[in-house]
Amino acid sequence: MNDPEMILSFMQEVQAINEELKTITSLQMKVKLMDPKLFENYGQAIDRIYGTAMTLGYSELGKYTKAMKDVCYLCSHYNHEIGQKKVLRMMIECNDILDRVPSCLVNKEEFKKLSRLFLVEVTKAERLAKIEFSNIQRKSCA
Repeated sequence: MNDPEMILSFMQEVQAINEELKTITSLQMKVKLMDPKLFENYGQAIDRIYGTAMTLGYSELGKYTKAMKDVCYLCSHYNHEIGQKKVLRMMIECNDILDRVPSCLVNKEEFKKLSRLFLVEVTKAERLAKIEFSNIQRKSCA
């Protein structure tokens, strides 16, 4: 499939970006009013995982990270607390899922199990986008 060196590099990239995502999530949890810029920052950071995942052929991971990117960008243009809290919960869950990704990249059976979870989470993100953010036209950052 992929060069072991490229997989190792991707594992390190996922770990580093996930630390950044955790920091953004933590900052969002500490503010009294949700900060739209933090949702945008999360979307921009996870977009880097999306790009590499798709390039290396990890399409299930790519679809999941794209769904998270899209829902975070939509949320960055949204000012209703209920929807923002739903996205924040998805971000927390995403951080936990991404913690599991590096070790699964070298274990095909574990990655298959994780791929099922990606599918469930993509469905959740798409449903949330449809229900909460249906009025928002702009799906990417400026």
